[in-house]
Amino acid sequence: MFGRSIAGRLRIPVGRVSFQRFMASKEPEIVLKDKLRPLRIDRELPDPTKDVNKRRLQFVAFLGLMGASLAMIFNYEKTQSPVISNTLYHMRRSPKIREVLGDQIDFDGLVPWVSGELNQVSGDVNIKFYLKGSKGKVGEVKLVADRENQRQEFLIHEWSVQVDGKKYDLLAENGATRTL
Repeated sequence: MFGRSIAGRLRIPVGRVSFQRFMASKEPEIVLKDKLRPLRIDRELPDPTKDVNKRRLQFVAFLGLMGASLAMIFNYEKTQSPVISNTLYHMRRSPKIREVLGDQIDFDGLVPWVSGELNQVSGDVNIKFYLKGSKGKVGEVKLVADRENQRQEFLIHEWSVQVDGKKYDLLAENGATRTL
């Protein structure tokens, strides 16, 4: 109330008064040991060419870490693909594969790795990955499929599981070539 009456008499806007108070109270105070000498920096600047090999090694390590992270992200996208989910579903329902690997069929290892090409847009699937069941055996799944255009379904050319050197053809299980 009092600030407004003074501001009104002096014809200074209220916002300007508070801004001037703010600026006046926030000025830094420079404290010098000797008031007659100006402030100087009496030390050498750092050498930019020092430890060049260390910085190069750090940069290469950074690039390697970023490349590994990118590969893990792309692999995660492959493992979450509908093609992989559909393949795992059929492996879990196949009596022949359940007999060999056991129940609870899932990816082998802590980090599942799907290698090969999995491009649903262009219609190319050529992948392989490892499975493990409750019997402790590990099987390698191979799936090769393609399609001519996006309106067609994938035509499966090879769909097999190899366990202990023996190959089990999943296409022959139901008699004919199937689509995904």
